[in-house]
Order: sequence, then structure tokens, then C-alpha cells
Amino acid sequence: MRRLNIVFGEFARGCRQCQLGIKSVLFITGICPLNCFYCPVSRDRFGRDVMFINDRPVNKFPDDIIDELDRAGSNGLAITGGDPIMVVDRVVTLVKLLKDIYGQGFHIHMYTHALNISEEAIRKLAGSGIDEVRVHAINPAQLSGKLGLLKILKDAGIELGLEVPALPRFEDNIVSVAELLINNGLISFVNLNELDVSPSNINNLISMGYKPGPDGSVIGSIDAGIKIASEIRRRWPWINVNVCTSRYKDLAQIGARLFRINMRISSGDEVVLDDGTVESRSESGVVIKLRIGNREYAVESG
Repeated sequence: MRRLNIVFGEFARGCRQCQLGIKSVLFITGICPLNCFYCPVSRDRFGRDVMFINDRPVNKFPDDIIDELDRAGSNGLAITGGDPIMVVDRVVTLVKLLKDIYGQGFHIHMYTHALNISEEAIRKLAGSGIDEVRVHAINPAQLSGKLGLLKILKDAGIELGLEVPALPRFEDNIVSVAELLINNGLISFVNLNELDVSPSNINNLISMGYKPGPDGSVIGSIDAGIKIASEIRRRWPWINVNVCTSRYKDLAQIGARLFRINMRISSGDEVVLDDGTVESRSESGVVIKLRIGNREYAVESG
């Protein structure tokens, strides 16, 4: 039986909230100057300055974001992209606003690639009140000249972690990245995500010799993640490491969030099922609804 998640130590706080479905996800921009071969971001988002929260389009900033956070009953926010650091002023404005509205306990984390950080952006972020930053780098060269910038965030009281896809054949490089960050006292956790296959990256992955599996992820990615995690824990047993599977994201994270949202918004004649879908009855039979973002999909059985 395939495991949903492999955790060495404890979850980072942001991960615990995702697990419970109490953290919303904001795609704050599709802008990123990099072209990582494994990037799964869809081509209708990548490179475009568009925003979505829980897959709902953000047309009015920040009002649409606040409306969705209230609708979902969220206790935190994950900010992703693209690379959020490319719109750091937008990030800082939003973080300060949300902390004012929901309080300092409202947990906010964001992702950024080490190659994209600059001193100007880091100093802005350090004063924003953000709780956690997850740094992306898959070989030590990508951290050249960046450790001092990350220390600015660390000294500001921001929790730092390394988060990368579990890339087969890159295991030693990723361990070396972790080594550099750990030995400089910068990170407290490492997240290794199963490598997803999408229409935007499938050709690149195949050209790299990877094989898509039947579940929509790369064959061997989980094994690579476990290998990396085991080595990190062997050498630095105080570092928390999480190998996050695609299935876990679908069932535990997205499913829990959908369940929570639908429990709040469903009408009295609807039943929210364990997987977050909604069941109702019509004259012709049972209707199962899946609500994602502002779209609703329905299947009716006679």
C-alpha cells in the first residue's frame, strides 16, 4: 500500500495547517525569469501577472483575497507563483494587511527561488511580518552570494526551509544544498515534493529521461525523496524532513480544504462527503458536485 506522506520528525507549521485544510493558497503572480525544466505551472499562468486564490481568479486586489479567506474560514495563507519575490511590494502590502485584519497568529508562508532574491527584495520582505519562507535551490551553485541575504530573513525572526521537488539523479546535489543551508544555521526543515507531471513540463521531463507514472507523477520521485530525506536525517537528525506525495496533496490538503469550505457554504439540502464533494438529490437521482474555485462540476446518477 502506497503511503500518503513520509515525515521524518515534525511538519513545519505551514504544512500542519495545509494538512487540516485551514490554509488558503494564493497564486500571486505567474512572473518568474527562470525556466526550470520540471516547473508544472500551466502555460496560461506562467509568465503572466495573474492571481488566483484557491483557484478563484483575483480581479480586485486585495478585496477578492479577503473575501475568499473569509469564505474558506482560513487561519493562514500560502503564497506561491511564478515567484512571489518578483512582486515583493505586493506581497509586503498583503502580509501587513492580513496581519492587521486577522492578527499576528494568522500564519503566512511563501516560496521563492534562491536565484531570484536580491538585497532590496529581501530587506522589504524581512520587515513585512511574514512567518515563513521556503527557499528553492537544487544545486549549491544556485546559493552563490545568497546566504547573507537569507541570513537577513533569519535574523528578522522568519522561519526558513528548503523546499524542492524530489528529482531522481539530483539526490546528491539536493543534499549538498541542504548541507550548505544547515551548516550556516539557516533552515529548520526540508520539504521534498513528489515530482508532478503536467502538460507544461511533460516534454521536458521525458527529454530528461524521466517516465511519467499512471498517477500523474514521475516514476522514482518518491524513492529519490526518501533517499534524500534519509541522508539528511542521518547527518542532521534535528532537521525536520517531509516527503510530500502528489496523492497526499490531492486527498489531504486539497480535499480537507474543500471539505472545510463546503461545510461552510453548502445549503441545508446538501451533504458534504469526506472527500470534499457535495451530494444532493434531484428528481432524477443523486447529484454529486465538485466545487473548485468558482467552477462547479456535477455528476447525476439516475
